[in-house]
Amino acid sequence: MNTLFCIGKNYSFKPLQDYSIRYAQSLFEEIHCTWFLDSTNNIDLFKNLNHAIEISQNLLILTNDSILNEILNDFKKHSLPMPTLEKNHYTLTFKNCNITLQNSPQIPQSTDTNNTFLYLLGFDCQSALTLLNPLAKAHQIQLQTLQNTCGIEILQAKALSHKTLSTFLKEMSQIFQNKIFSSSNLAQSIIQLLANSKQKITTAESCTGGLVAYYLTKESGASEVFDGGIISYANAIKESWLKVSNSNLIAYGAVSEAVVREMLDGALSLSGADFAIATSGVAGPNGGNASKPVGTIFIGVKSKNGEEIINRVLFSGDRNYIQEQSCLYAYLIFLKLFFKTIDF
Repeated sequence: MNTLFCIGKNYSFKPLQDYSIRYAQSLFEEIHCTWFLDSTNNIDLFKNLNHAIEISQNLLILTNDSILNEILNDFKKHSLPMPTLEKNHYTLTFKNCNITLQNSPQIPQSTDTNNTFLYLLGFDCQSALTLLNPLAKAHQIQLQTLQNTCGIEILQAKALSHKTLSTFLKEMSQIFQNKIFSSSNLAQSIIQLLANSKQKITTAESCTGGLVAYYLTKESGASEVFDGGIISYANAIKESWLKVSNSNLIAYGAVSEAVVREMLDGALSLSGADFAIATSGVAGPNGGNASKPVGTIFIGVKSKNGEEIINRVLFSGDRNYIQEQSCLYAYLIFLKLFFKTIDF
């Protein structure tokens, strides 16, 4: 039997579940049993893990660094054979079960009013933790790194009560202003920011195929800030609908800063919106080359006043997970530009 065993609160987010299953299938072809467990109860965790080992021939364990270390320490504590480190994962054979232990990707989502996510718009995770820890300790807030790769820097804040969390966030905002953005629902928060400032946003998407627009429009209030977007997958559509120049497509290719800039301009012109988001890249599994490997994405945001941010990033994962990361990254650089324009 092939088993996938995932540990962590973030597995309530379906894209992360789906990616984990696809990843396990890429290793084992077929998955017969899947577990998604919260990590708060160690007794139940190790009881279920031991059961999974007993019934499985192949077992993939995906979790975070903290729980991974707990599992390794538990093996050591009971004088069990220690896993072998191989690149980015551990392997061992125990009770006739081939076990792989690996860090899981992180996609943030929270419905717990005592938890929220801190999106870092001016710090890396380590610097933010150093700066925030004194304030967090004063309010009994637990901070942990959720993601710190490819320009996506996110912390999770856990409090004993919603009141305590609110006080912490208020003081944090006064100190760090718009360098740290707290939200348990990023798309909803973006809608609220735009609605409060009576501004609108549009999208021009290639590699994300409408995902940026989808996450906005699935939230209540989207119609107040979003009139529409363009999925310009083919170059012909980029040219005819967004007025991307054929010369730039030939000279630089669709996956380029020049083309994303013209996609932004075209989207703003068509929609009359205040802001535009554009994406173009190689989501895979095919289409990459030496200069633009799979995972290469150009993501841009622009205001109607001409301020813009366009970045090249390199994501890892399968096609769908690269698209999810691209969408999250797009929202984060939008926030950077949005706060820059209101500060200015």
